[in-house]
Amino acid sequence: MSELRVNRLGEQIKKEITYVLATKVKNHDLGFVTITEVKVTGDYSQAKVYYTVLGGEKEKNKTQESLSKIKGFVKSEVAKKIKIRKFPELIFTYDETSEYAMHIESLLASVKNKGE
Repeated sequence: MSELRVNRLGEQIKKEITYVLATKVKNHDLGFVTITEVKVTGDYSQAKVYYTVLGGEKEKNKTQESLSKIKGFVKSEVAKKIKIRKFPELIFTYDETSEYAMHIESLLASVKNKGE
């Protein structure tokens, strides 16, 4: 499969998951979740769904548990909208990119302050 098709499918899955989480899921433990990226494997067997959540470690854990509980429902709802032969397995993974960026920023700021 072409990389462009895989990327396009990832974007479409991201859009549909965001819609399902916002409108069809009534789980109060979910928290304020944002889907940041979806990476689909070349054979369409798996889709890694990266997300962030507003709050601390407690909220992250509650959201991870909630997402694992509703994974089947989300997959079935998204599969209704996206017609492909075999829908990929959804794997929800916390996106640590923003935390990593803030850590690098604070390191750079401390180095800058030491230099002054």
